[in-house]
Amino acid sequence: MGKIMKTGKVVLLLFGRYAGRKAVVVKPSDEGTSDKPFSHALVAGIDRYPRKVTKRMSKKKVQRRSAIKPFFEGGELQPCYAHQVHCRDPFR
Repeated sequence: MGKIMKTGKVVLLLFGRYAGRKAVVVKPSDEGTSDKPFSHALVAGIDRYPRKVTKRMSKKKVQRRSAIKPFFEGGELQPCYAHQVHCRDPFR
């Protein structure tokens, strides 16, 4: 069977803290490692998206609302890719 999870693929996380979030596969591990003998992947995504900004907001408020918070998930959180659904298109 061919590799499903490749670097750069967009996935949808199904379980856990980031359920429903889109993420990008950073490092897939199809064979597993010595401490985790199952397929898993390291994924990265956006935890907090930027919020709407208007003209009348101060620079400080604009800066706070423009901040992006990333997240990284990996290891035992995605065993056997059961917690991810891959999308058709790769990340561009």
